[in-house]
Amino acid sequence: MRAFSRKVGTYVWHAAVCGAVLALVISAFWAVSYSVSVHHRRKAERLLQQLAALPPGADFPTVQRIARVHGGVERCVGDLCSFDFDNSFVYYSPGLLRVQRRSEWDFFGLRPWRVSAHIETKGSELATMWVEAAVGRGQGWLYHEGPLSGGMWSWLEVSVMVDAGRFEQQLTMEKESDRKFVVGTGRQIEADSNGIIVTKPHLTTPGGGEALGVYLSPTAPSESRKAAFDLNLRCATTLVPCTEPCQFAPSAWHSYAQFIKSNGWALDESTNCPGGVVEKSP
Repeated sequence: MRAFSRKVGTYVWHAAVCGAVLALVISAFWAVSYSVSVHHRRKAERLLQQLAALPPGADFPTVQRIARVHGGVERCVGDLCSFDFDNSFVYYSPGLLRVQRRSEWDFFGLRPWRVSAHIETKGSELATMWVEAAVGRGQGWLYHEGPLSGGMWSWLEVSVMVDAGRFEQQLTMEKESDRKFVVGTGRQIEADSNGIIVTKPHLTTPGGGEALGVYLSPTAPSESRKAAFDLNLRCATTLVPCTEPCQFAPSAWHSYAQFIKSNGWALDESTNCPGGVVEKSP
């Protein structure tokens, strides 16, 4: 009986030691991964600040300097140049690192995210700029991506397009849509854009998330530029996850919500939505 008790005690002791070692390994893995995510997030925040401050018609040396500081890849053909930037954490994870993409990590502030940017210059001036940001917001559709990465993530996404042609094209589409609405209902709607147009795509992102599209005129006033680039990248590392687009892009969402409400349309707005940096006049 004593021998049996000793065996049971030894087994329990070994199980406790193994459990403690496993907990230590997981804690160390989380600490390193979280630190890496925060480091890259801060780099992405500095990049966004630099891009938001770029004035209309910024010269080529200014854009090139930003690219050199933030690791942008420069490609030139004649007087046309492009610069590509990418900051991310486990957005693409090869091999065993895919374990970092498991959606269970969302409860511990460890989630995939990405901020990418594409800038084009023509001659010696800034011609167009496109920025895209995405962050996982929890488990999405019940789709298994493999034994390491587990279930599919749901995503919050925001794209910012700064281009005169694309802005005018989107503004024309909005006005045409507004005209049809007026004809069909007899109700007039607000048409003022203030240099910024925010749309919410009808189709969701992969996994069942949500996305906002921001179109910005190169000559938009400073308050509209602040709204366009007001991205809360802390959503990527906060222990309390962001689940609504208004938390990820508060000012862009505020601009979109103000437009919807000013025209008397219904808007399902979460109580978690904070106020934006700027308010669009109704």
